[in-house]
Amino acid sequence: MRRFTSPLEPTIGIRHYLLGLVAIIIGVYFVGGSLTGLLMAAKLPEGESLTSFSKAREFFSKNEFFALNMIPFIFGLLSVVFCSRLIFKRSFRTFLTARPRFDFRRFFFSFGLWSTLMMVSFFITFIDFNHQIHWNFQNEHFFWLVLISIVLVPIQTGFEEVLFRGFLLQLFGKATQKGIYLVLINGILFGALHLMNPEIDKLGAFAVGYYVLSGVFTSFIAIMDDGLELSWGFHLANNLFGIIIVTNDWQVIQTDALFMDVSTPLLGWDMYVTIFLFYPLMILVFWLVYRWKNWNKVLL
Repeated sequence: MRRFTSPLEPTIGIRHYLLGLVAIIIGVYFVGGSLTGLLMAAKLPEGESLTSFSKAREFFSKNEFFALNMIPFIFGLLSVVFCSRLIFKRSFRTFLTARPRFDFRRFFFSFGLWSTLMMVSFFITFIDFNHQIHWNFQNEHFFWLVLISIVLVPIQTGFEEVLFRGFLLQLFGKATQKGIYLVLINGILFGALHLMNPEIDKLGAFAVGYYVLSGVFTSFIAIMDDGLELSWGFHLANNLFGIIIVTNDWQVIQTDALFMDVSTPLLGWDMYVTIFLFYPLMILVFWLVYRWKNWNKVLL
């Protein structure tokens, strides 16, 4: 039986990855989180204390609060760059792809494919529930939302992809030689990262399963394609759609998007279609376009 080989072949011991993980946690939570907290506290009225990020939301515009919440991801990505140079002594590219250079054609193909599928799903939803999806365009806010999103969301999604499908995939690749275990572990960890999101309270346990399966899907295509181009393009399209095109008043990131969904939070048909139709369809398309052959990298 063929032993599993990470798409981003780990060549350094586990202790280096653990040290790098500590550095990333410090960058995200202690540096990025502290800076975010300080900036929020500075805007609070005299006598008010910062007891939670959600409490601080009322003192900021949606764009300001959105931008502030992106700060930890900036320091997270910088931490990975720091680790690649000083701890691993190798190029940051090796956490992105096994190819000689990052393949932007793959990245934008995945971005465009998932954007198209989401627009089709949204169009059908809008026809069925147009009385619960309101036009929300606000000229004075939307321009800045687009600008902030174009700059910061690629960093946010890039950090999560590098952390989960690059760094952690290599770390756990040192511990297990079975690709199927790596995909499952990565999916579970990605789901666990989102346990504190308000979507979990609104939608229940299925929302956890949705995040886990999304993590499984992105891990699968990262391993099969030997890089993060496809998973990052998918992730970026997914987040930009929920930030710029349609939003609601109960999800973790609330913005002045083009449309506001005011329907009661529930498990809609679109989630089932995404998991059981769109994800398999994207895998099929990627398989046909990029001629994947080594299925035993994941299935064995």
